[in-house]
Amino acid sequence: MIQFPRRTRPVPAAVLSLSLSLALLLGGCTPGSQEPAAPAVVDPAATPVDTRPSATAEATPPLLGDDDDMPRICNADAVQGLVGQEATEALVARATADSGSASVRVLKPGDAATMDFREDRLNIDTDDAGVIQRISCG
Repeated sequence: MIQFPRRTRPVPAAVLSLSLSLALLLGGCTPGSQEPAAPAVVDPAATPVDTRPSATAEATPPLLGDDDDMPRICNADAVQGLVGQEATEALVARATADSGSASVRVLKPGDAATMDFREDRLNIDTDDAGVIQRISCG
């Protein structure tokens, strides 16, 4: 049986260059060639915290310690009496505190909102005039 040589495509120069670069970079990574790096120490007090409310921002999980750091769970039943009232800034702040939630978002018809469920977030749905139509958690 006669075998013909296989035809192969030429390898693009970019692939060869990338392969050579990777080989050169990894060539210096032999076991024992470097001392292990010291673990990074992060000072939580020096870490900036963004306190602005955002529909997409995720809350940082609380650290164990003080009671103030315990995770919060929203209780929408505690603020159902606010349905039908105008969602003023003061009323929204009161609803957030009374529900025990860590965050709140006020949504008018047509507002974009993430679909993620957060047990510590209070959702206040209003009509176009800003009157509360529904209060829920999530």
